[in-house]
Amino acid sequence: MPLELYLAFIAATLVLCIVPGPVVTFLVATGIRQGPRDALIGLAGSSSALCIHMVLVVAGLAPLLAALGAWAEVLKLIGAAYLVWLGVQAWRAPVEREGADAALAPSLPATVLYRRGLLISVTNPKTLAFYAAFFPQFIDTTRAPLPQFILLAVSFILVSALSDGTYAVAAGRLAPYLKSPRAQIIRNKITGAVLTAAGLGLVLARR
Repeated sequence: MPLELYLAFIAATLVLCIVPGPVVTFLVATGIRQGPRDALIGLAGSSSALCIHMVLVVAGLAPLLAALGAWAEVLKLIGAAYLVWLGVQAWRAPVEREGADAALAPSLPATVLYRRGLLISVTNPKTLAFYAAFFPQFIDTTRAPLPQFILLAVSFILVSALSDGTYAVAAGRLAPYLKSPRAQIIRNKITGAVLTAAGLGLVLARR
């Protein structure tokens, strides 16, 4: 994989991970009400779910791209279009009232926290579809796809864990800025703009 392509993937992944989503919201709420330790246990659960997703992505997409050959570019264009659609949806996402997230009971067992983090991440209906659209954009179709997918998957897990872990530990300070209606609007607009720009940029780059 070309270094510039890999660095572009890392930059895009970092931007996507920094913008708060359901997992970060859960980790922040846990950190505020039960402390950083419990938030990190929840992070272990969400990271486990991410590992499951990465295995499914690598197992499914790598053989598909190899089999498609020249048609792989068509699949990548479809994926870019899907990124644009997600961006529009994120831009138009409704704002929840402040404090809408349910409060977590204090002193929850580690198994409960782990399971909650796992379920919040693994049951996100958009996650696998997003990965299926996102990852192929950074694959060099002139090279074997499997090693590239493995490298990207491992890198994505590490960047995600580092970003989400930072939120978990710093939850007490960050929470007021993440849960207010104004913060939600800013988050939605940033997410929408990033995804739409990424999708359009990838389409234009292939012309």
